[in-house]
Amino acid sequence: MKDLRTLAFSLLLLIGIILPENKTDTKLIFIYNSKSGFINEITDLAHKMISPETYPCDLYALTYDTFAMKQEWSNYIDHLPMKTVFMYKDKLTENVMKNMELPAVFLLKNDSLINVLSEKEFNSIDDLEGLISKIDQILEEHSVKNEMNDGKLYLSKEEWEKRLNKEQYHILREKGTERAFSGKFDKFFDIGTYVCAGCGTELFTSETKYNSGCGWPAFYESLSGTIEETSDHSFGMTRTEITCKKCDGHLGHVFNDGPRPTGLRYCVNSASLEFEQIEKEQ
Repeated sequence: MKDLRTLAFSLLLLIGIILPENKTDTKLIFIYNSKSGFINEITDLAHKMISPETYPCDLYALTYDTFAMKQEWSNYIDHLPMKTVFMYKDKLTENVMKNMELPAVFLLKNDSLINVLSEKEFNSIDDLEGLISKIDQILEEHSVKNEMNDGKLYLSKEEWEKRLNKEQYHILREKGTERAFSGKFDKFFDIGTYVCAGCGTELFTSETKYNSGCGWPAFYESLSGTIEETSDHSFGMTRTEITCKKCDGHLGHVFNDGPRPTGLRYCVNSASLEFEQIEKEQ
């Protein structure tokens, strides 16, 4: 028991968590059975390519392609209902290493550090789909989703797939983009409100929609407090991604080439939206 307490305390110190200030903070901590640094990455790459069956880190093997993190895994952890921490074994103290089999996943919740996925359990997971399913099961067992009080909507991959059609899922959950001029709302100008196709949050009104000619629905203003903006450096470009604040669903991007009064152009995928029409008075 003493060794376990020492392990937990040392791990908490390493990831910079000060318990008295973060008692309600929930984190999912992933620890690789591999070392950090460029040289170690090259060595790991060679090992995975030459002898994948003997590669010692199932967590890394399941979540990474040859050169980068798998997109499906990246999208999944981006939408988890808690903060995530990723660590390499060379960042652990020698005392911690003596008491830990890697890879491993820990859940930090209400001052408690729980080993929710062990090295032996990793051995029974065949692919990324199995890992994601296992983590969803863990979150359900520990009631993590039901205790998040930040106003967001958190669903598992399977729940999103049931809720959305294939195109909606690709755009909202996988950050996809529909073909230009193909969306149902590109040349659509009825009077009403545009809501998130994932959670129903009101995002835009028809009053701010205009014909930009870009091939996607364009708005010069969003409804207040409904959209979050983050830097997007994908495909060699620097853009500002817009997502639904409630469900983190990808909507599109915002640009500084719009009309007055804002000068903004919210370029949105039609499939990320639903439309609620306002009936005209007789």
